[in-house]
Amino acid sequence: MGAGVFNLALMLSDRAPGLSERIFGDFAVRLSDRLNRSDRIGSLTEGSDPGNDVIVHVGVWGLAMMLVGLALWRWSSLIIAALAVFAASLFIEIGQGRYTSSRAVELSDVAANGVGVALGSLAAAGCYVVWSTLAGIASGLRRR
Repeated sequence: MGAGVFNLALMLSDRAPGLSERIFGDFAVRLSDRLNRSDRIGSLTEGSDPGNDVIVHVGVWGLAMMLVGLALWRWSSLIIAALAVFAASLFIEIGQGRYTSSRAVELSDVAANGVGVALGSLAAAGCYVVWSTLAGIASGLRRR
C-alpha cells in the first residue's frame, strides 16, 4: 500500500505540489525536480531512453511486490498478488496520461513495472524457500 500511495502522490505531484511536499517533504521536491528536468523531457520527445527512470520503476514495484508476498506468505497467493500488483502499476501508469500534465504513459515504464513485480515475486519466493528449508532443518534437529 505504501508504494501505491507513494506512486499516486508522485503521479499527481504536478496537480497538487503543495500536498506532495507536505506529505513527503524535501524528498518530493527533489524527486519531482529530477523527473521533470528539461533534459529528461527533451530526451523523451527525441526518443532516447533515460536509464535512471527504469531503475525507479523496477525498485518501487519490486519492493511493493516483495512486501505483499511476505505479508501473504502463501505460494498460492503469490501469483495472484503479482497479478494484482502489476494491475495496480498499470492503473497508475495509465492515470499519468489522463490526470497529470507532466507525466506520460510509456511502454518502457510498464515493462519496468513488470520486471520489478517479477523480481519482487522471486525475492518473496526465495524467502519462502529459505524459511521452509530452515524450518525443516530445525524440525529434524528437534527430533534427535
